[in-house]
Amino acid sequence: MIQSEPRRSGVDTLDFERVRQELISNHHIPADQIVVATSEEKGLEQIDADFKLGIADPACPVKYVITQKALAEGWDCPFAYILVSMASLHSATAVEQLLGRVLRQPEASHRKAKELNQSYAFVVSRNFAETAAALRDRLVAGAGFERRAVAEFVTAAKPDQKRFDFSSGKVIAHPVAVTLSEKPELKAVEKPIREKVEWNAKTNTLTIKMPLTEDETEALKTTVQSPTAVAAIAEAAETSRTTAIEFFQTPAELGERFRVPQLALRVQGVLQLFDDPEVLEYPWDLSPYDASPSAEDLKLFGAALKVSEGGAIDIDDASGKLVSHFLPDLQRDLGLVYKPENWDELRLATWLCRNIPEPSLTHASKRAFVARWLTQLLATEGFKLARANLQKFLLRNRLEAQIKTLRKLAVGKAFQQTLFGDDAAERIAVSDEYAFEFPPIYAPSRDYDSRFGVFDFRKHFYGRMGDFDSGEEFQCACQLDMLAQQGKLKFWVRNLVNRDGSSFFLQKADGRFYPDFLCQLPDVNGQPGPVLVVEYKGANGWKNAEDDRLIGGLWANLSGGRGRFVMVTEKRWESIVAVL
Repeated sequence: MIQSEPRRSGVDTLDFERVRQELISNHHIPADQIVVATSEEKGLEQIDADFKLGIADPACPVKYVITQKALAEGWDCPFAYILVSMASLHSATAVEQLLGRVLRQPEASHRKAKELNQSYAFVVSRNFAETAAALRDRLVAGAGFERRAVAEFVTAAKPDQKRFDFSSGKVIAHPVAVTLSEKPELKAVEKPIREKVEWNAKTNTLTIKMPLTEDETEALKTTVQSPTAVAAIAEAAETSRTTAIEFFQTPAELGERFRVPQLALRVQGVLQLFDDPEVLEYPWDLSPYDASPSAEDLKLFGAALKVSEGGAIDIDDASGKLVSHFLPDLQRDLGLVYKPENWDELRLATWLCRNIPEPSLTHASKRAFVARWLTQLLATEGFKLARANLQKFLLRNRLEAQIKTLRKLAVGKAFQQTLFGDDAAERIAVSDEYAFEFPPIYAPSRDYDSRFGVFDFRKHFYGRMGDFDSGEEFQCACQLDMLAQQGKLKFWVRNLVNRDGSSFFLQKADGRFYPDFLCQLPDVNGQPGPVLVVEYKGANGWKNAEDDRLIGGLWANLSGGRGRFVMVTEKRWESIVAVL
């Protein structure tokens, strides 16, 4: 869909005729693939008459729709995935209407080529910075996009335009000061130009705070009389839009790679990524364990006999009215009156076994454990077969939980022996063969929104940054960025949690450890330097993080100098410096 400029008498415009001729003459588009929808030409109405489904009809050859005011009037082509506007965008409403044409993608399906999984809007503007800012503002305010995400996909088509995209957060404009022999008459220029400059009468200094275009420079030169002042303004303005502009690119945008070696486990002599403790060899037999209900189990079984709501509706003898009574022991009393005729201890044990799925156990081992557990339960005072039958689903849940707990203990024991035993080096390794590489796309579930403070991060690996869990974690990130700006780190990344393909982790016996930060140290002899893993723990979390410290230290020790690990607490930033 192409929005042309309206025709204006005596003015050279990109009207619909010029756009159509451009498509036919210079791009060799067949004329039957182009339709014009303006007040002068009613091409879409003819399509609706010729084709049952209109422009969406598979038999319709049209691929290009040229409009003029149709967008502003709310007309919509649902299958427009590429929109080009030749008309200048002046208002927020116009921007939002424009974007609305391509945000919807009916019947879209995922394509292998990533370029086909996006819609595009190309706009023409004399002031790219203002247009880009308007587009981003309306995407955030009107369409609900994240500010960081919008900054990435609203971008300049030409490299030289990027230098003026100040709302992207990637362009820094340094002020340019020039001493003048006379006071400029700034009231003579338009407000947008006055906002870009500042005059200091005490020092006779004109400061250009934002880059001036060539047109703005010409206007500013008229505010002074002497040739010397005119030349000084021209030179300073040229500097403001060239050498005074710093264009920032993240390491990922510059093509840097960030690879982190991972823990690998030898299984039957072959290394494989250690991402599941179940691959560990461990003896798993229930016979050595005590098969009896715990005190907590018995307490839960007793509480379950009580019901929060139970009662009887009756007729009062004196008044003849309906009355209700709360009976806290109703379900218990009714249940225990029943004597199971078709159940005995053996059948109940069989039912429990059949309804406790645990494929890692043999049936004989599970049956023996359940039978001993049930015998111990029925030997408890006040617990007969009728009550066990009544609560068999609850019994099943508690038995299953106990078996899972015992299994975790067995896995934990095997984990400890494999990774920290005397022969651990023969079983576990940190291997480049299974190195994790941070992907080009970084998509945190929530971007950092400055809620803990504002910091100009310059060395984060990506343009976006995942949110922080606390203010202290944010301060740790600031310290890492400052170390990187001092050259002690090359770059760093806020690690994501539990994002397949986008998160670095170290496998533990009972879960995964996702460190907060990973840092690339400077190159050594032309090769990537070591990787530093940094985890921040508040005072309350330090005590429970012993297993994280153990696995992090093991990874560093087995890395052969390629990895370093530090866990920081109480803002002791010197502990980071100590391992650099």
